[in-house]
Amino acid sequence: MPFTRGLALVLLVSIEACTSDVDRSMPRPQPPLAAVPRLAVHQAARSPRLDGVLDEPAWGLAKTSGAFVETRNGGAAAVQASAKLLWDAMHLYVGVEVNDAWLRASDRTRDAQLWKQDCVELMLDPDGDGEDYFEIQVSPRGEVFDTRYDARRVPTPFGHLDWDSRVLVGVSTRGAIDDLEADTGYTVEIAIPWQAFSLDCTPGQPPAIGEQWRANLYVMDLGKKRQRAAAWSALGTGDFHVPSRFGILAFEGPAH
Repeated sequence: MPFTRGLALVLLVSIEACTSDVDRSMPRPQPPLAAVPRLAVHQAARSPRLDGVLDEPAWGLAKTSGAFVETRNGGAAAVQASAKLLWDAMHLYVGVEVNDAWLRASDRTRDAQLWKQDCVELMLDPDGDGEDYFEIQVSPRGEVFDTRYDARRVPTPFGHLDWDSRVLVGVSTRGAIDDLEADTGYTVEIAIPWQAFSLDCTPGQPPAIGEQWRANLYVMDLGKKRQRAAAWSALGTGDFHVPSRFGILAFEGPAH
């Protein structure tokens, strides 16, 4: 009997050890992502100044996106940022405020690969079909990268770089770019003319009140050790080009 009990104990310990090894090797299931966010976009009575300061009354009435989240799982992001949007008959206005202790933006040419350093990024899919979507990036220096895609990452590698959004931008920085001193962040204002969203020679038009577009916003941050990012709508993957996970912009009339 002692021998039997000892053998059973050895077998039990061996089974538990093997099971523990298997558990450690198996990927843990990720919690499901939250539903894509929705943001009301109010019509502005007066167009805001593009100075990188969101202090006009229209911005004060605009709804905020809330804090951007970690791009893969929707948790708290290391990069702190939030956005507001407005619209009028001429433009879609995007204001993004970023907390950033280390401003890095050395590129000074149009359509440079801004995403490798610090920048604000916007993707817009007006009809929400996952095709014919647009990408615009703005760095803390006010440099612009813009392109258009026929479908998810098509054409590769960077879409139709000949597309010109004709955006107007205003940027204010809280610190000097590319120096060795600590910074606190920057704010980007973007005005995108509706004509930019033209396809098949059909001029783009402002949305009707009640219309909804799909969009996502991101912030890229080159820290001292590695690149980090945050998003308005989490994607469940490291790829930002997931139109099905873009949030919803709901165009409304003037705020009261």
